Amino acid sequence: MQRNFKYSKKNLRHWLIRPNRTKMNTNQSQFLPILSIIILLSACVNAPSPTPTAQISVHDFPDILNIKGVPDSTTDRAVFAFSDLGAWHGYALPGDEDRKHTGSFVGPFIMTQDNGIWLSDCLSKMNIVDTKTQKTINLQAAEVTANTAFPNRLYQSFQLKNPALLVETQLIFVSNRTAVIELVIQNKSKDDIAELAIQWTGNSFLKEVSFSPHPEGVLIDFGKNKNIGWISAHSEGDIDFDIQPEQYTIQTPHEQLKTNEIWKTYLSQSFCFSEKERENEAVILEDFFANPNSFFTKNKNRWNENIAKITQNLHPEFDTEAHRKIAVKCLQTLHNNWRSPAGFLKHDGLFPSYNYEWFNGFWSWDSWKHAVAIARFDPELAQNQIRAMYDFQDEKGMIADCVYRDNSIEEHNWRDTKPPLSAWATWAVFEYSKDENFLRELFPKIEKYHNWWYKYRDINQNGLCEYGSTDASLVAAKWESGMDNAVRFDDVKIIPNDLQGGSMNCESVDLNAYLFAEKKYLAKIAKTLAKPDKAKQYESDATQLQQAVHKRFYDEESGWFFDFDLANNAPIKIFGSEGWTALWTKLATPEQVAQIKKTMTDSTKFATFIPFPTLAADHPKFKPDGGYWRGPVWLDQAYFAIQGLKNYGYETEAIQFSHQLFDRLEGLKNDDLPIRENYHPHTGKGLESNHFSWSAAHLLMLLEGGN
Repeated sequence: MQRNFKYSKKNLRHWLIRPNRTKMNTNQSQFLPILSIIILLSACVNAPSPTPTAQISVHDFPDILNIKGVPDSTTDRAVFAFSDLGAWHGYALPGDEDRKHTGSFVGPFIMTQDNGIWLSDCLSKMNIVDTKTQKTINLQAAEVTANTAFPNRLYQSFQLKNPALLVETQLIFVSNRTAVIELVIQNKSKDDIAELAIQWTGNSFLKEVSFSPHPEGVLIDFGKNKNIGWISAHSEGDIDFDIQPEQYTIQTPHEQLKTNEIWKTYLSQSFCFSEKERENEAVILEDFFANPNSFFTKNKNRWNENIAKITQNLHPEFDTEAHRKIAVKCLQTLHNNWRSPAGFLKHDGLFPSYNYEWFNGFWSWDSWKHAVAIARFDPELAQNQIRAMYDFQDEKGMIADCVYRDNSIEEHNWRDTKPPLSAWATWAVFEYSKDENFLRELFPKIEKYHNWWYKYRDINQNGLCEYGSTDASLVAAKWESGMDNAVRFDDVKIIPNDLQGGSMNCESVDLNAYLFAEKKYLAKIAKTLAKPDKAKQYESDATQLQQAVHKRFYDEESGWFFDFDLANNAPIKIFGSEGWTALWTKLATPEQVAQIKKTMTDSTKFATFIPFPTLAADHPKFKPDGGYWRGPVWLDQAYFAIQGLKNYGYETEAIQFSHQLFDRLEGLKNDDLPIRENYHPHTGKGLESNHFSWSAAHLLMLLEGGN
C-alpha cells in the first residue's frame, strides 16, 4: 500500500540548519563530502572564488582511477567505487556514454553488508521537475561537459537547452559515516524560469531492504542486519515524501530562478552501525549546514596537503608529471581501502582490497607495510593501522593473521600469524611522527611478539625459527609465511610442539632475516626511550643471529640464501625471493651480496621484463600467470630486492629496476587502470585482485627512493 507523507520544515530535526539565500556568480559552486544522504535546498548562494593552497592541486589529477560504470547486480565487482575518510561505503560515476544516470551517482557500494555489495545501481536518482507542467525534464538530452573522478570527489556538469540550464553536481565525504551530494543549477536563459523542483527517487537490489518514513527523511531498513541508513532532505518549505517499502521519492518545494540566478541543493546518505553513531553524525551535519563552505575547503586542503607530502619528496629520477600521477594513484588506492573503527576493529586501518570479497578485513603483514607508506602523508592513520593489529595480540604475544569487523561474516584467523615486520613499521612511522609516546606504547607489545616467535616457533630451540600454525595444519603454516603456495614449501611437513600447534620441518631464511631486523629496530627504539641495557642486548642478539643465518642459510656454491630442511639436514635449493631478504635487512656481507646480485640480475632468473618474480624464471614449476607465489611479481618482494641492492651501494641498478616497474606495469603510467595484487613477469599484465593496498604502498616507497 502506498503511503504519502508531507513533512513541514518545523518537523525536521533541529540540526538540519536552513542555509542562507544569497546571489552567486557562475562557476563559484563548491563541494562537500558526506556518508548520509541529505538534500539541502537553497537559492542563489554566493561563494568565494577558490584560492590555490598548494602548487600542485588535487584538481590536477582527474580520472587517475576509472571510477565509472553501473553495476548490474549486488556482486558486480567490475565497477569500482570511490570512498574517503575511512567510510564503509563508496560511489561511482555513470559511464561517459550513460545518459540514463546523468546528474546522479552510482551506488552506494556498502561494506557494512556481507563482504561488500552494491546496495543499488542508484540509490538516489536525481530528476529536475517543471512543476508548472508537472513534467520531468529530459536529462538524457543534456550535453555532458564533465564526468570526472578526482581523488577527493566525484564531479559532473551538463547543459540543457530547454529550459536553458547549467547543472553541476558533486559528491564528497564529510565524515566516515556520511557522504553529501551538492547540486547547483543556473538559469542560462534570457527569461525567468517560473517553477522548478528537484526529485530524488530510488530502490535497492536487496529484497530484504525496505524504506520507511523517519523524522530525518527516509529510513533504510536492512532487515536482520541492524545497521542504520537514511536519506534526508531539507528546505525552507515543505518536502513531499512518497515512501513505499520497495522505493521512495523525495520532492523539494519549487523554486523560481531569474536569469543567471543559481540554486543549490544538497542530498546526504548516512550509514551507521549504531544509534550512538547516528547521533554523532547529527552533530557533524549540524556543523556542516551551519557552514558548508568550511567543509569543502577542509576537504580540498586535506587532499592538497597529502598530495604535496607525497610529491615533494620524490626521488630526483622520479620527479616528473607521469611519476607524480603514479604517486597520486597510490594515494587514492590507499584512501579507498581505508576503513574506520567498527565492530571488532577498534582503530582505523586498511583493507588489502575493498574490491575483492575475501579481503574485507585487516591482515597483519599487510598492515605493517601499509603503515610505512601511510606515515608519509598521515602519521596518525599509520599509527592506528599498527594499533589495529596489536588490538589482536593474545596473552602469549601472538598477533592474529587477519581480523574482521563482523564475525558473523568472517571469523578472525588465529590459526597462524604473519612475518614479524611490526618493529620496522613502528620505527618508520616514528621517523615521520617523532612521537616518542607511540614508541613507548608499542615497545613492550613488540617485545612480547618478538619473544613469542622463539617460544612457539623454534622447534629445536637452536635460535632459528620456523613458520608454523596453532592448529598444527600445514596449510595454515604456509599462510604464516605470507607466501601461501611457494615452491620451497612443496615437500615440508608439520612437527607438533609441546606448547601449541607446530612448526614446519624447515627453517626459513626470510623469517630469521626479519627477526634480525626486528632486533635492530628494537635496539633503536630502546635507545630512543633511554633503555641502554636493552638496546645493547638486542644489538648483541642481532650479531649472534646474523652469524647463525650466514652459517645455516647461505650456500657458498650457489651464492644464494636458501631455507634449510631439518629432516634432511640440507638446504632447500629453490631460488626464490626469500633469498634476497638478507639484503633488505642488511644481514648479508658485501661479498655475499656480490654473488647474490649476479643471480638477481640474470635475465633467465630474476631480471625478467618485470623484475623480481617470486620464483626464478628457469625453475620447472615457474608459473607466471596465476601461479600466485610461484612466479608472478609481488611488489613487496620487488621493493625488498631493489632496496636491498641500494643498501649495498648498487644505486644505479636500483633506479634501473624501479624504472622498469614504473614504465612497464600494466595500467600504472598514464592510464586509469587499478593497481593490482601481482603482475606477470614477462608481460606486465595485472593479476589477481584490483586496488591492492600493499602494492600501492611499496610503489609509493620506491618513488621516494625506498626506506
